[in-house]
Amino acid sequence: MNTDIRFYREADVFAKLSLETVIEEVEFALRREHEGTATNIPKTMTTWGERSSAHALGALDLGESLVAFKTWVNTPRGAAAVATVFDAEDGRLHAVVQAGILGAVRTAAIVGVATRRLAASGADELAIIGSGRQSLSQVLAVHAVRPLRRICVWSPRPSSRDAFAEQIRAHVPASVVVADTLRDAVRGVGIVTLVTRATEPILAADDLAAGAHLNAVGAILPSNAEFDPRLLGSAKLTVVDNLENARRSSRELREFFGDDWSRVHRLADVVAGTVAPDDTASGPTVFKPLGMGLSDSAALTAFLRVVEPGLMEAR
Repeated sequence: MNTDIRFYREADVFAKLSLETVIEEVEFALRREHEGTATNIPKTMTTWGERSSAHALGALDLGESLVAFKTWVNTPRGAAAVATVFDAEDGRLHAVVQAGILGAVRTAAIVGVATRRLAASGADELAIIGSGRQSLSQVLAVHAVRPLRRICVWSPRPSSRDAFAEQIRAHVPASVVVADTLRDAVRGVGIVTLVTRATEPILAADDLAAGAHLNAVGAILPSNAEFDPRLLGSAKLTVVDNLENARRSSRELREFFGDDWSRVHRLADVVAGTVAPDDTASGPTVFKPLGMGLSDSAALTAFLRVVEPGLMEAR
């Protein structure tokens, strides 16, 4: 029995985990998913009350010889998450990691990968819609892959969007402006990220600029939606992190695609180069991440490379 199990707290993750490193680890893991040496363990979830939910997912990554799981609970009064990492060869438990920060970083990192692969190469303007706890990491992820010249902020409360704009200015050397309306924020902008708690669509089908890239990060509960599903009709490409999770949890995609998901593709296949946007279409590229174990596993791998280099070198 392994009695030398390491436990890492949020402070350890904050001190050691680099967003740029996780972006690269996520891309490597997606390549292994395409090749068939890494796979997701399906997500399961339940909800109760008006805004409470519990989730669990995992991944097997034979390239790193690791199995990872993450479980978390969100309630109006608080949230917590924990990840566990096992050896795929002998079943040993290597580490237990508090995973609140890790979850935010991996969510941002996979958006960084999608933006790098799907946004126009010259795109240097971002509209960030939402000013919650994950919004800054979303801005930083886009900036890591598309150095930003201008960032436009909008969220429903003026005080929140003003405070968030100041927060961005402290981290990103770009022009940061605050919009009065969502439509003003996204007008003519090449990259748009939605990270809100919207329960009904707030982005209309005709709000996006031609050829823009949309990261729709919020609305991960089956009853919620952030954007009008009709904008998918003109999309150059619609991409998800995990098809099974998207079928279960994306109201926008379910309402538009119904039973025919042949036009919805995995990010793993985009990274591998077997899927690309339809340049004959004039609409946006759309990325809808619902969360998958493989991106958590990649973030854990990045973290363990720093804090457990001996373990990772032995892989």
